[in-house]
Amino acid sequence: MNFRKLFAGLTFRTNKPTYDAGDELTAFVTGYAEGVARVRIGDTVITLPDAQSGLTDQLVKIRVTEFDDADATGQAELLDVLDRSE
Repeated sequence: MNFRKLFAGLTFRTNKPTYDAGDELTAFVTGYAEGVARVRIGDTVITLPDAQSGLTDQLVKIRVTEFDDADATGQAELLDVLDRSE
């Protein structure tokens, strides 16, 4: 059996995805820390300093404004709160 052909193109996802400023994402607000909304994607944490309270478990669209690859942390601006029924 040729294992190279069998596993060609196989990649693993990381538990700490990285992003660039300007990247737009759709994710769930997982909670708040010190009054600031947080989105977690794997072990990556992105804060939403301009988000209102009460968004826990809401699906949101965000734009990354800054990101630190070494710490897998960043900040983003809230673009929209999406209706889950769509």
